[in-house]
Amino acid sequence: MRKRKNKKARTTKSAQGVEVSDKPDDKVTTEQAEETPAVEVNAAKESTESADPVETPEARIEQLEDKLARARAELQNAQRRHGIERGQAIRYANAEVMKSLLGVIDDFERSLAAAEDAGNLQAVVDGVRLVYENLTKALRDHGLTLIPALHEPFDPEVHEAMMQQPSADFPSGTVLNEVAKGYRLHDRVVRPSKVIVSTEPGGEECEQPQADDVSTTTDGETP
Repeated sequence: MRKRKNKKARTTKSAQGVEVSDKPDDKVTTEQAEETPAVEVNAAKESTESADPVETPEARIEQLEDKLARARAELQNAQRRHGIERGQAIRYANAEVMKSLLGVIDDFERSLAAAEDAGNLQAVVDGVRLVYENLTKALRDHGLTLIPALHEPFDPEVHEAMMQQPSADFPSGTVLNEVAKGYRLHDRVVRPSKVIVSTEPGGEECEQPQADDVSTTTDGETP
């Protein structure tokens, strides 16, 4: 009976001292994973997407002209609206004044009705006084005020001298009498007070020339 001989793997040593097996069943079970560097494929290819068309100077000019036309149209519309609003404001600027004077008209009508009765003279006087009070109040409510003049120093900014008169009671340049009252609307003089101004005693009365009485020649000199 033959005995099976176990084949033993023979190992030999190489010249470098490394053992090498000559067993036929030995296989390499470990695989080395080799990494391949990534290649930029897209960098080598040309882009297939078409670029946006470049804006030409003519297109840019056309775009700017369109914007300019729109801006002009908006400006014209704004000016038209402003003109309408301004016209309306000017047309009805005195609406409040007119409204305040309606009460004065009512007082006038009542006074005229009372004047038809010849025996009711006091009612007429009271009616006229009421009209005056209501009228001055309406004007005062809208900024109209009296300019002080009587016994005040003469002020050419708000007084108009009608004549000069000597006076021993007042210093020279004082308003002795008021011919017509002056009025101021807020800070503006609507009508200066027409006054008589005092001078030194012993002088002569002299009437101040009016603007209509002064004539001028063609070269600007007074005759």
